[in-house]
Amino acid sequence: MKKRKTKKRRRMIKPKIQTAFCLISLAFIIGCCIYYGNRLIKYYKIYNPKSETGETLMTLASTITSKSQIVYEGDGLYLDNGNYIYKGSKVDNYVLVNNILFRIIKVNSDRTMDIVFDEYINKLPWNSEYKDYSESSINKYLNEKVLSIFDKEILEPTVVCSPKVSKLTEVKCDEYTNKDYVRLLGISDILNSMVDSKSYLVNDSEYLWLYNETDSKAWHTSGSSFGSSEVTEKYGIKPVITLKNNVTLVSGDGTKNNPYQITHGGDEIGVGTYLDINDQIYTIYEVGEDYYKIQSDTLLPSTRIFDASTNDYSKSGLKYYLEGDYLKEISYDKLLKEVDFDGVTSKVGILNENDLKFNSKLKGYFINLPVDENITLYNGTIVSSKVNIRRNVRPCLGITKDLNIISGNGSILAPFIVEV
Repeated sequence: MKKRKTKKRRRMIKPKIQTAFCLISLAFIIGCCIYYGNRLIKYYKIYNPKSETGETLMTLASTITSKSQIVYEGDGLYLDNGNYIYKGSKVDNYVLVNNILFRIIKVNSDRTMDIVFDEYINKLPWNSEYKDYSESSINKYLNEKVLSIFDKEILEPTVVCSPKVSKLTEVKCDEYTNKDYVRLLGISDILNSMVDSKSYLVNDSEYLWLYNETDSKAWHTSGSSFGSSEVTEKYGIKPVITLKNNVTLVSGDGTKNNPYQITHGGDEIGVGTYLDINDQIYTIYEVGEDYYKIQSDTLLPSTRIFDASTNDYSKSGLKYYLEGDYLKEISYDKLLKEVDFDGVTSKVGILNENDLKFNSKLKGYFINLPVDENITLYNGTIVSSKVNIRRNVRPCLGITKDLNIISGNGSILAPFIVEV
C-alpha cells in the first residue's frame, strides 16, 4: 500500500511541473511581445514622424541620404563606408539650430549627424599649460559655456577619435571617447572634407584649434594646412555637436539663404537669437533670469580710444562715453536693463574674454581684458593695444525679457523685429 501511494504522488507531481513551466513560458512570451511591441511602435514613430495634422514628416538624415546626389569627384556629398560626408569648398550643407548657422560635416551610418558652427565663436588658449584635451580648459569651456545653449534632448555624445597625433601621417581612429556633447574639430574632420586642398571648414586667414595634441603641443589649422603650437596661444574655436538621428526637418534645402531648419531649433529667444532694434542688428549672447545681454552685430561708425591712461574699464573714458552719449543716441530707454558687465552694473558695456562672440568678420575691437598697461583687441589674432590709440568699439546692452516681437524668426536671415 505504501508503494502504491508513493507512485501515485509521483504521477501527480509531474503534471504540476509541466503546467507551471507552460504558464511561465506563456508569461515570458506575452512579456516579450509587449516589450518589443512597444519598442517597435516607439521606433516607428521616431523614424516615421508625423505633424499635428497627421502629415508624414521626414527626418533630416533621411532627407539628406535619400534626396541628395552622391558624387565621386569634386565638391559635394560622398558615400564612404555607410557615412555620408561633405567634401570641398562649395557645398550646400547649412542647417539652423537654435537660430545659429551650422555646417553638416557628415551623416553617420547610424544617421546621427556631426555639425559645426559656420564661424568660430571665440579665440581662446587651449590651456594655461600642456594637458590632455579631456582635461583642458578649452574642453571645459565647450561643455559648460557652449553646451548651455542647446537642448540636450536633440544631442548625442560626440566622438573624439585618438586625440594624440605625433605626425600627420599617423592620424588614425583606433581609440575614441564619446563622453562629451561638444568638441573641437579634429584633424580627420579637416582631411576628410578636402577636395584639391580646399574645404568649407577652413579658409586661408583662419587659425582654428583642433582637439588633437602632440606630446607637448596642440594641433591647429593654418589656412588649409596644419601646425602645432604652444597651448597658451589664442586661436579660434568652432564647436562641433552631434544631432540625434530623429531630428525632424521642418523646411529648407541646405543652401545658405535657405538652410535646413529642424524641430527644437527656432522661434525661441535664446543665445544666438538675432534681434532687429530700430534697424540695428544685435545677437543675444547671454540669458539671465530677467534679462538678455546682446552684442551689436556692427561696430561703431567711428573709432575711439579706450582711455588716456588707464586700462581699467570701470574708470575708462570709453565707459563714460557709452553710458552717456551712446545711450542717448540709440534711445532704447524702455528696453534697457542694468546688468553686470564684469563687476560694473550698467545698461551698456563691452565683451570680455569668455563671452561668446558672434560674427567673426568683426575685428579690431576692444574687449575687457587688461594686459600689463595695455588693453586687448579682438582681431584676426588676439593682440594688445595701448589704451590711447583709436580702435573699433562693439557695444553690448542689457535688455529686458519683456519684448514685443512684431515679426521674424530670430535667425540671421530673419531677425526678430522688436518694437521700441
